[in-house]
Amino acid sequence: MNTMWFLIIALAILIIVGLSGYAIYLYLKLRTQTAEREKKEQELSEELAGRREHYRDSVRVICSAIVEEQVSLTEGAIRISMLVSQLELTEQEKVDFQVFFQLTQATSHIPILEEWKSLSKKEKLSFDQEREKLEESFKTFLEDSARRVLDGSVTAAGKSFVGQASALHGSQDKPKTEPNEPLYYSVGNDQKNNQD
Repeated sequence: MNTMWFLIIALAILIIVGLSGYAIYLYLKLRTQTAEREKKEQELSEELAGRREHYRDSVRVICSAIVEEQVSLTEGAIRISMLVSQLELTEQEKVDFQVFFQLTQATSHIPILEEWKSLSKKEKLSFDQEREKLEESFKTFLEDSARRVLDGSVTAAGKSFVGQASALHGSQDKPKTEPNEPLYYSVGNDQKNNQD
């Protein structure tokens, strides 16, 4: 009977040791997985921060190109609209870019890339004239908004867009605008009636 109790106790000890060992194994595995997940989250966070910084730099470069008339207003507006959409801005911060979104929307029906290539010369000329009229009506607002980005008046996620290119514009005379003044206007029926 003593040997029976001894075997039962030995078996119980083996089971407890085995379960303890398995519990330690699971704990270590969970700790490793948690560390790997946190590392991947950190890497992803750094990658996203890098992308956002790249988008911010790109917005600044395009604004500089708009001010220096190195890019058409429509192309600049389309590119900035796409980049700003990736920045996860607050509604208040988006107001500063509204004019870019408005020109993008106003010209969204104009074909691009392969569709543009397939147009006749007459169709291209018609669309170019329409685009130029739209650009002329938005020009002052777009350039003013681009200057505000370059002089640091516009922020996104609490950070200014001022970077290396802003030094190029530091000595230029820029129109002064109120910091909270939105740079957009209605392109609805009232605008069309005023142009007629």
